[in-house]
Amino acid sequence: MNHLYAQEKEYLPYIVTNNDTIFHAWLPEVLVIGKKRSQHWYYRQQKRLTRLEYNVRKVYPYARAAATKIQEIENKIARISSENERKALLKEEYSQLMTTFKAPLMKLSITQGRILIRLIYRETQHTSFSHIQTYRGSVNAYFWQSIARIFGHNLKAVYDPQGEDAEIEAIVQKIIHKTQ
Repeated sequence: MNHLYAQEKEYLPYIVTNNDTIFHAWLPEVLVIGKKRSQHWYYRQQKRLTRLEYNVRKVYPYARAAATKIQEIENKIARISSENERKALLKEEYSQLMTTFKAPLMKLSITQGRILIRLIYRETQHTSFSHIQTYRGSVNAYFWQSIARIFGHNLKAVYDPQGEDAEIEAIVQKIIHKTQ
């Protein structure tokens, strides 16, 4: 073992390994004690995660379908030059969406609706609010945002796979890997 010369004429121990100098010091032992939780707490956590997985599995197909439909609509709109044709196309697509998805989406719980809003953002990289604003107009978007806020939702919610939505992301990854 060799020593380095520091500014205050103090020697610091180091080791040379493969032409690499590594500082070498002994640190005092630290005792780490985990906080004990009751068995009931673990049971509730497991129950919550099971319920979350059920909700995500129920809602994820709707988010995928919405993303696919939005992509189709954007492709059709890109080929249209007239504003009147664009409005007619959006009106037609909206009525098709309502016919297809209105009944099943009305049966979703509040929690499932909240998850759906986040998953739509995950699949399209745009908030539900921006989709409504783009396809139905600003007034319509603010109306639906107001209604959503009354019921505890936020159409402007973003998806954070590393933070708040990490559990949802893990479930989605499990679903994706299972289908491949």
